Amino acid sequence: MLKSYDVTELRAGMKVGRAVKDFDGKTLIPANVKLTSELIDSLRGKSIFSVYIDVTAEDYKPTEAAQEHLLDDDYIACYKKCFAITQNLYYGFANTGKLDRTSIVELIRAENISELCDDGAKAVTQIHNMKRDGDYIIHHALNVGILGGIMAHWLNYRATQVGELVMAGLLSEIGKMKISKGILNKTEKLDDDELAAVRKHVVFGFAMLMESPLKNLKNVVMGVLHHHERCDGSGYPSQLKADKISDFGKIIAILDIYDAMATHRAYAKRNSPFDIIKVLYGDALAGKLDTRFVITFTKKLLQAINGSWVGLSDGSRAKIVYLDDSRVTALPVVQTTKGEFLDLNRRTDIKVDALLTAQEAT
Repeated sequence: MLKSYDVTELRAGMKVGRAVKDFDGKTLIPANVKLTSELIDSLRGKSIFSVYIDVTAEDYKPTEAAQEHLLDDDYIACYKKCFAITQNLYYGFANTGKLDRTSIVELIRAENISELCDDGAKAVTQIHNMKRDGDYIIHHALNVGILGGIMAHWLNYRATQVGELVMAGLLSEIGKMKISKGILNKTEKLDDDELAAVRKHVVFGFAMLMESPLKNLKNVVMGVLHHHERCDGSGYPSQLKADKISDFGKIIAILDIYDAMATHRAYAKRNSPFDIIKVLYGDALAGKLDTRFVITFTKKLLQAINGSWVGLSDGSRAKIVYLDDSRVTALPVVQTTKGEFLDLNRRTDIKVDALLTAQEAT
């Protein structure tokens, strides 16, 4: 049986049911050929809008939900080890007022957190999917550190800069150790006094770092101090404008928002990557976030989540089979577990609710 598919819905492995020809009658792809990524790419820009696919082909059956791009046991084990070290670092500071340099070195050495940053696709999906048992602040700091390492690689930073951006992310929440747990754990909306108290964490973190062995690492210190500043001057603590905010501060601002929105909390459900990208891009257009870093982060992020399983707003499950990473706000083409292809750029009645865990996808 043949079925017509929009070019945006094609994926590698589909079997061409009818020869694809251009306006002059020249055959571009013969019938019975299995599509490859290269063949699909070759059709774009040639005014070819649809292709007949043999949906009875043995190799073209609805994809079953699997573990790919979901939870990974080795990743989880490494994450738990890094979480314990980060927690000791934070709680040690809370108890002594000092940073343990040994814990920092242990945390960022090659076999620990850098292992979590090696595969951006895996790390991003784990951040969305992992259960966050224990202290939320520790999880958030660790994930911002992991995202920092990934972003540094995406920006082609030198090894020393990679380590510094990881450290800045890891220590971005350290000042919260001086804030009341009652305020930090509150699930209702904070009042003005409580919000002012929470906002002091960047100043507390900066002061702590200036009394630590890291005081000469300007990128790290400024990243911690500036990560809640906004390019239009609407941030805190100093309402700095774009040219006064450090690059590390601008980058961590993006990563901080991303992880916070990807987390399921008592007062807010986790968001899909596409919802978060929409917020980040909106803030960039509004002049709050640095457009250069938002574009790099979101483009690479789209590449990272291609192939992931998602839950849709109609309750169905689907796999991302195509994403146009040349457009920041592009939505995916997905294949449902029933084999149906949906282009969510056109289907405004359906949206991605979240990346799925392995248990949710099966």
